[in-house]
Amino acid sequence: MRVPLWLDTISAPKFSQLTHDRSVDVCIVGAGMAGVTLAYLLKDTELNVALIDSDEVLHGTSAYTTAKITAQHNLDYHKILNHYGEYQAKCYANAQLDALDFIEQTIKKLNIDCDFEKKFSAVYTQDEKYVPILEKEFKAYQKLGLNGRLVDELDLPFPIEKALILENQAQFHPLKYLICLLQEIKKSSNIEVYEHTPAVELKKQPTHHIIETKTGFHIEAKKVVQTSHFPFYDDLALLFAKVEPSRSYLTACKGAKTMPDGMYISYEEPTRTIRTYQDYLIVGGEDHRTGTTDDTVQKYEIIEQFARDMFNIDEISYQWSTQDYKTIDQIPFIGRMQENDEIYVATGFKKWGMTNSTVSALLLRDLILQKENPWRSLFSPQRKNIRAQFKNLVLYNAQVASELLKGKLKLGDDLESLDRGQSTVIHTDEGKYGIYKDENDELFVVDITCPHLGCELNFNRAEATWDCPCHGSRFSYKGEIITGPAHHPLTSTKNKIDPNLF
Repeated sequence: MRVPLWLDTISAPKFSQLTHDRSVDVCIVGAGMAGVTLAYLLKDTELNVALIDSDEVLHGTSAYTTAKITAQHNLDYHKILNHYGEYQAKCYANAQLDALDFIEQTIKKLNIDCDFEKKFSAVYTQDEKYVPILEKEFKAYQKLGLNGRLVDELDLPFPIEKALILENQAQFHPLKYLICLLQEIKKSSNIEVYEHTPAVELKKQPTHHIIETKTGFHIEAKKVVQTSHFPFYDDLALLFAKVEPSRSYLTACKGAKTMPDGMYISYEEPTRTIRTYQDYLIVGGEDHRTGTTDDTVQKYEIIEQFARDMFNIDEISYQWSTQDYKTIDQIPFIGRMQENDEIYVATGFKKWGMTNSTVSALLLRDLILQKENPWRSLFSPQRKNIRAQFKNLVLYNAQVASELLKGKLKLGDDLESLDRGQSTVIHTDEGKYGIYKDENDELFVVDITCPHLGCELNFNRAEATWDCPCHGSRFSYKGEIITGPAHHPLTSTKNKIDPNLF
């Protein structure tokens, strides 16, 4: 796996693995931006809280972000107005702005040195056919009271047709911020943090729930909150059918001859996202549905070429990719998974995780403490708006069905032609196996049927992972889980298929 800029420039705190059974009021599953912020918000309550993570704390999606803190989520406000009305659209905007303000005020309160900078955010287009969409979004800004403006030029080294700017947004180093929150959490006697403690099963009980962990121990909790990017337990909410997994790619460069002042994203595809951090220029994009692109290395090459052509950079310092989920109506699922239940979820942030993670923590805090919150119905996982959801519900699951069928029919490559760092697929009487040859000429053989719902995995050459094109689960070439919703690793074998094969 490629190490992102954010992880390489901090020293993350270490926490112990769960080694005994626990009983708590609240168990938070997932120690990224949403989970850590929620634990921080609960530290001064009388609730006993366990925060657990399947990996090392802060090593998940929150470490692989662009770290823009903005309420400008591409061009979504005119769509929310159309589908949900003015009140709910204002709720969405206010939630994002409140999240930005919470982050800023927390930084000031705790005196956090996390390179926080106020910046404008801009969505731009280089194609005149998209100008009317930007103008429609600007009208939505005016109706909702957002501080935006349309411009014909930006301080970018290429021409644009139009851009929509939102003032007073921000950027920062996300892990420096979260490390300070964790330090505050460690001072609290009511919160315990455990890493390398994957949750693999949840058993519902009348008065509490039991979370079984891969370490063999369990946590009894009155309330369970899933902030694990994608929930490990679905609770018959069928969220896996209502979200689409997407990967995108980022490059941190040095020596750029132009260092723009704001934060930028293109409206048209292929997406280009641009921001600065100290003397780094961060450029990204090349989004695609997880597991559906054969040559992921080419994605980095395209972004690097764009950075060289447009910004005349000297060198590439970091390259990394990230995975996000978008919901069928583009609004995150935050809240109770089922009515009158004590199992909560936060997922579907659609690449805007810094504000939406914080929105999640603020809303979940209020739900746990039984406080009123005006955002509750908008973000509810139980919301039903056929007009907003139907088109993408059909589209997402048609793609799932297509990928499932393609996976069952795909033919394998010739094993004899396999070079170091390459993979192939073979068919046997026992099923379909993926084979990867590492730099030491060792072969790793895994069953490439996803243990989640049976889709066939595709190999991600840039990351050396097996990725699911249906629901976004990812596995190392050894079969280990990197990202759910799958609970179990791939079945691996050293020489099970045929003793004479290798």
